[in-house]
Amino acid sequence: LQGGRSNRVTTRTPLPYGQPVFRRASSGPPHTLVSERQTPSSNRPALMMLLVGLTLGFGLSWLLFNLTLGSGLPPFPFNARADTEASGPFNTRVGTEASGPPLYDEAVVKAIFDRAAPGVVEVRTVLQVNRRIGEGSGSGFFVDDRGHIVTNSHVVDDASDITVRLHDGRWLSAIKLGNSPHDDLAVLRVDPDEVRSIQPLTLADSDRVSPGQMAIAIGTPFDNFNSVTVGVVSGVGRSNSFAFDAGRPITGLIQTDALLNPGSSGGPLLNSAGEVIGVNSAIRIQSGLQIGVGFAVSSNTVSQILEKLKEPGEFRRPWMGFRGMDLEDLPPDEVDGLGTDTGIYVTNVCEGGPAQSAGIRDDYLSMWGYGRISGRGDIIVGVDEEQVDVMVDLISYINTLEVGDTIQLSLVRNGERTDVAITLDEWEERCG
Repeated sequence: LQGGRSNRVTTRTPLPYGQPVFRRASSGPPHTLVSERQTPSSNRPALMMLLVGLTLGFGLSWLLFNLTLGSGLPPFPFNARADTEASGPFNTRVGTEASGPPLYDEAVVKAIFDRAAPGVVEVRTVLQVNRRIGEGSGSGFFVDDRGHIVTNSHVVDDASDITVRLHDGRWLSAIKLGNSPHDDLAVLRVDPDEVRSIQPLTLADSDRVSPGQMAIAIGTPFDNFNSVTVGVVSGVGRSNSFAFDAGRPITGLIQTDALLNPGSSGGPLLNSAGEVIGVNSAIRIQSGLQIGVGFAVSSNTVSQILEKLKEPGEFRRPWMGFRGMDLEDLPPDEVDGLGTDTGIYVTNVCEGGPAQSAGIRDDYLSMWGYGRISGRGDIIVGVDEEQVDVMVDLISYINTLEVGDTIQLSLVRNGERTDVAITLDEWEERCG
């Protein structure tokens, strides 16, 4: 229908399934189809009167029944009524269970955005790598009233100049304080006198986050300042190795389907109370396309190292000095005869590192992720009397410790259990 001038539909292809039956018009140009709407037959008056009588009788009985019980006049069961207070396609509340719940509450999302957006900033950087100069952009958010801004480490890596754009449009010069490449976190600072009126965002306890909860992302994707997207927490406790030249994974990530794009990095992921549950950090790409899987560094990771990141310099996690692979990722025939089917198989001990000093043995005949294992490497099955099955669990535990702490590793060596003490050093990129 175009402009309401005709009831004819022109097409050269069959209409989709479920459309009205069409017949060719007796007149008009070729390929013109006219809707053939069926009308009730009028040559059966007795049947029609019977149907009308039954309908009226049922309706009158329903009315008398409810009046007798004193329950008033409920909505007729076959006539669902939309709540007149609802507005918009994403906040329609219908007075029947069959219609389902709303996608999300617009009022809640708007209130969260209005309250949190002033605390979110755009981060612009000038990058200089060797002789090449370029520009970068990302997001960040205030965490206190002293001008400290949390963002991603990869947003400000190699930046020779950093500026931030505030909610009111002002641009301020910023300096980078601390950063942690292995957590993809960094802290910037602007003149606190310029941001006294800005309410900082509150960090939530991310250990209480669970799948299905609302997730709201605010950032500057593709230079679109202070954009908001809405989704859910898709998963918790994820890990990824996108921050780690040495293969050290980031642990405790929050997965979300809230849309993230380049420029969203460093912005907050919020819960339905407007609290920060994570720092948007990465998206999963498959065949060059975003597939709706985003990751945020958990707010508890931020809280754990925030004060350290407020000091200039690079923050480094503790280091054990070895590489390993999870036994659960190996074919069953390679695990047979090792004395355990779970644990971390040590493939490489770094020369001069803590693991070598502790006497941990590796399998120099194996390569990381390739080839078969010889069985000569130690298998780590516990730390400080707690069972360990995969590398991510061991890294998560090590992240709670400090450089110089000593831990007790439980090993399976040649099919037998043994314990060794290892003193943690500062992370080094040369081995892993």
